[in-house]
Amino acid sequence: MRAFREGEETLPTLGRTRAFGGLSCPPWPVTTDPPNEAEVRKELQLLKRYKSPGPDDLPPALFKDGGDFLTKELTVLFGKVWEQESVPTSWNESIVVPIFKKGSRCSCNNYRGISILPIASKLLASIILRRLFKTRERLTREEQAGFRSGRGCIDHIFTLRQMLEHRHTYRRPTIVVFLDIRAAFDSLDRTVLWDCLLKLGVPEKFINNLKALYTNTSGRVRAYNHLSPLFHSSSGVRQGCPISPFLFNFAIDDILETALMDVSNGGVDMLPGERLLDLEYADDIVLLCDNAQGMQSALNQLAISVRRYGMCFAPSKCKVLLQDWQDSNPVLTLDGEQIEVVEKFVYLGSYISAGGGVSDEIDARIRKARSAYANLGHLWRLRDVSLAVKSRIYNASVRAVLLYACETWPLRVEDVRRLSVFDHRCPQRIADIQWQHHVSNAEVRHRVFGHRDDNSIGVTILKH
Repeated sequence: MRAFREGEETLPTLGRTRAFGGLSCPPWPVTTDPPNEAEVRKELQLLKRYKSPGPDDLPPALFKDGGDFLTKELTVLFGKVWEQESVPTSWNESIVVPIFKKGSRCSCNNYRGISILPIASKLLASIILRRLFKTRERLTREEQAGFRSGRGCIDHIFTLRQMLEHRHTYRRPTIVVFLDIRAAFDSLDRTVLWDCLLKLGVPEKFINNLKALYTNTSGRVRAYNHLSPLFHSSSGVRQGCPISPFLFNFAIDDILETALMDVSNGGVDMLPGERLLDLEYADDIVLLCDNAQGMQSALNQLAISVRRYGMCFAPSKCKVLLQDWQDSNPVLTLDGEQIEVVEKFVYLGSYISAGGGVSDEIDARIRKARSAYANLGHLWRLRDVSLAVKSRIYNASVRAVLLYACETWPLRVEDVRRLSVFDHRCPQRIADIQWQHHVSNAEVRHRVFGHRDDNSIGVTILKH
């Protein structure tokens, strides 16, 4: 537990620049009045009843069932907070729960800290977010797909695959660099973030109330049903706060906009007169270029821009993918360290390979789906659970893993065959049908899924 707490306190500390060049944007056309009763009622209605309570032990159900009386009291409270630009001290406290990602469970670097916050502070943050969201959406960079309505991982996976496949058709050399920011959400310099919001035209009333929510923040790490001693944090956005992803996108957009505006020979041709230089999903950044000089220039500018926000790259986790590169592999560096060249890379959960092929991705999908199926082995053997229920669980837990990002796949006949073989065997085992029973695949699908041909893997992929 001490290691988790120390990990929260010892984040990258770099030389930070607080000045911004250029003129500020005009203020946004949003109301700066205190939250009204309708806004509070709407956020209470959207509150999920069974979420964890914060450090004050007040559960969401208490707020949802408080009725008109609590709605009015919260409106009065939020009004005072709004005018005074100061929040109760308890609102700045949190319980940090480490969530395992991957790798060794003995390393704190393989955990993500999620902050459990007081419900009242989350309600106020949600109101601020709802007021600013529409205006911000119009100003967000087109290359950013993270934490945006109607966009997701699939969009960028599709874009990257299409670009690689198209350029491979004409044998055009392409460099793709996948970048990783070390502890991005936890090391962001808040002071520079507030300056960025002001520069972009966010009304000062909103900025001051956001500052209040992020001033003197503290927390305790919960691990093995015990709480660590209290620690204080002065950097980063709290993962668990509704407005944190929204704020983080401001920083990433400004970092990319500032760094890449002077890169003249970067990017790759996508459309006539249009070049694509970067893709972002929150802090997952991809750079694209058709020459090594342009790529190195972009990397150098990004390294400088990231430091302004108190963050830094993890060069050991950054990778280079080369496609149709005729010369010797270019030496690309980031913060003085050479970036490793790889033949494939897992981007947003999907394998990206040179040429845009998906053989490696399908191998990985089948392995993960097989693991998901095996983890539910006890369920498939239960005789008091109907086939209808099992089929729904199979579709949600196994097929969903098997077909993740399938709409981005340029499939061959052999690829569909491999997927179909796996997808036929699982329902056979679920229905306890042996090969000597001589039951056709169509009949197996009919017994398990209630359909014959319209539930085959090929048809399902086409529906995506």
